[in-house]
Amino acid sequence: MPRKTMSFRPNLLPLSRQARAGLMLKPRQSAASAWGPHRAIILGVSLIPLLISACAPNDAPTPEDNTSTQSSSASLPMFVNWPKQVENFRFHWSAAEGTDLQTGPAVALRAYVESYRLVGMMGGDVSVVYPGFLRATPENSPEAKERGDLVQLQYVRPRTRAELERNGWTYREKQVFGYQPTHVLDLVPDGEGYRATVCLGLYSVFEAADDGSGQYISVNADTETGRPRYPDGIEVWRVDLTDRNPRANQSTAAPTTPQAGPLPAPVDDVFGPWFVTGFSANLWGPLGDVEDVDTPEVRAQCADAMPDDAAARSAMSTGVHAAPPPHGDPVPGWPEHIQ
Repeated sequence: MPRKTMSFRPNLLPLSRQARAGLMLKPRQSAASAWGPHRAIILGVSLIPLLISACAPNDAPTPEDNTSTQSSSASLPMFVNWPKQVENFRFHWSAAEGTDLQTGPAVALRAYVESYRLVGMMGGDVSVVYPGFLRATPENSPEAKERGDLVQLQYVRPRTRAELERNGWTYREKQVFGYQPTHVLDLVPDGEGYRATVCLGLYSVFEAADDGSGQYISVNADTETGRPRYPDGIEVWRVDLTDRNPRANQSTAAPTTPQAGPLPAPVDDVFGPWFVTGFSANLWGPLGDVEDVDTPEVRAQCADAMPDDAAARSAMSTGVHAAPPPHGDPVPGWPEHIQ
């Protein structure tokens, strides 16, 4: 059976509203069917870049590709904990008034979201997560099947490449360009921890077009039609985290200095005592009594929080472009030293 081509670059999350509505994937299958027996009510993937496509024989490296002219330094990333494939990409964070992105739970939230996104961009390669990610997250729970099973525990960690390959997908390395506006809509106390609502701007995350034209396309654009997958170019996430969970390493101290600087990724563990206890871009709660994370009201607030207006987001999400948007500096970025 031929290998499948994943044209919509998902990030291995529960199904988005568009996917649940039967968004057609290449080759002509719904997201639910693409990932096997999972039902669209809670499982599947969302429309965030995971650079996966069919590998043809001529994709294999040639002897010339492995000559001694390629020094070992050529394969090293430019920044610590930042893969080479994203050297021309940056995260741009913002937050609602009163939310400090540089201290407290927001630091762990940033590290979690960025790690999750990088795994998606690297085709399920979990080795690219930031230091401390696996310590600060539980293993994923089995598929929620029984009434009362919590759906937000199924994908606290992103799907791995092995899981993808079991479904017939094959990763082909591609470069990522542009920037991702990422806005913390709220970060509020909830029980023994905090609950965050995060808005992700997909429209300005680009990759090279598959047609070999030397042009670029937003990961929010359908590669067949060139039309935006999300009309507003945005996805909504919810994340719960706490510093009181017994599974967290309470002896791990949080950074003592504000986490901002010139680097795109932290050089060491910045999760501190924080532990992620739930994540979803779709539904939340016990099976049989779930609620939507992505409501029209929340989506409208996310759209208002984006740095680019609706017309600009639509333009970036539509068709191919001669160049990707400039990535700029990371915002707020990470310091060169963790203290």
